[in-house]
Amino acid sequence: MEKIVNKLYKLKETSPDLMIKKIKVNLFSYLYVASFETITSSDKINDFILKYISSKRIINTKKDIKNFIPSINYVDINKDETINYLLNGFTIIIYKNEVIAFETRADLDRGIASPQSEPSLRGPKEAFIENYQKNIGLIRKRIKSEKLIIDELNIGNKSKTKIGIIYLKNNNLASKVKEKINNINIDSIVDINYIKDFIDKDNHTLFPTVLYTEKADDAARFLLNNRVILISENSPSIAVLPTYFMDYFISSEDFYHKKFFSSFMRFIRFMAFILSITLPSFFISIINYDPEMIPFPLLINFSSQRINSPFPLIIEAFLLMITFELLYEGDSKTPEGRGTSLSVLGALVLGESSVKAGLISPIMVIVVSISSIASLIFTYHDIQGVIRFYRYFLMIISSLFGIIGLIIGIELLLLDISSITLFNKPYISSNLSLIKKEDK
Repeated sequence: MEKIVNKLYKLKETSPDLMIKKIKVNLFSYLYVASFETITSSDKINDFILKYISSKRIINTKKDIKNFIPSINYVDINKDETINYLLNGFTIIIYKNEVIAFETRADLDRGIASPQSEPSLRGPKEAFIENYQKNIGLIRKRIKSEKLIIDELNIGNKSKTKIGIIYLKNNNLASKVKEKINNINIDSIVDINYIKDFIDKDNHTLFPTVLYTEKADDAARFLLNNRVILISENSPSIAVLPTYFMDYFISSEDFYHKKFFSSFMRFIRFMAFILSITLPSFFISIINYDPEMIPFPLLINFSSQRINSPFPLIIEAFLLMITFELLYEGDSKTPEGRGTSLSVLGALVLGESSVKAGLISPIMVIVVSISSIASLIFTYHDIQGVIRFYRYFLMIISSLFGIIGLIIGIELLLLDISSITLFNKPYISSNLSLIKKEDK
């Protein structure tokens, strides 16, 4: 006991929030209570531990401590685990060379709110927060089954972050996911996104193979589709494994509409994906290399608009695209009250004024605007990054080789998608049903 107590007092020299209380329980014995006041609840410690210790005049065994302290969650630990449990919000009781940890975590998290990055018009409005237990509760609230399995691991040499692997029973992918998680060697994991590179490091592609969501109903839907969910401490989102290409074209709201309307909206999203990537490059290749494909009156109209433009078509497109990227990033980082001013500045000053000054042709503003608006349909940042890269790539190759270059670029895009495999399954395959029926 002296070694453990001395170790705690030494830690207190650099951690002033560590509280150590020495309590005399009888004529010859002392009991030590230790906790970090910044991550524990003083009310819980006072009401459920100190109050009962003070009311007990003589303590003879560790069994007595367990019996009269009204805490449902206590753990017998060894001396090497003392610091780890203290840092996880437990209160440590040291008595007669025995150590017991009682959970007294403080509520340091925000309440459950509606999703911010994935707004929803219909369906539940509950989003995950930074509290590990509450996030699991949101999943159990929707899947009330004993077949829901939760495996917990501690990842991070310094952070010791708890990672939960959630899946339904008889899921063959769970063991493979556990193996990948166990092989992670990193000092700290602050968020679930930190483990992304370790999971899909074998796939050398720009397309996202791990989907992140903050919506609890989406997490339940993926679990029912026989996927594996990764959940982390201090993370307001969860990771879904495996993730397929078509998952980015499906919204949870699709399941609250009739099948015809849901299928139509998925088709619109797929067309928006194609349009956002190919429209600027198609326009550049047609105007520069194959103008005879455009009806003559429309070609005259386009030519009259660009007669005073000082830049080549590809330079115009890049200027507008980069401007849009700056506005998009600025709007995402700007406080909510200033977002409107930024939008007005981009639309009026940079857009309309550039056209009137003759720097950019109106038709190019229309083309880039349609392409950019189409990409905003996708709320997942990872798939937006893919759209941006291939949009610029196709613009460059189309400006050099015309329609032939555009076709080559699209073939490379399709080759990239078709070459991805996840857990021995092709990336372009997906089970779009809401619930996966069990095999009898």
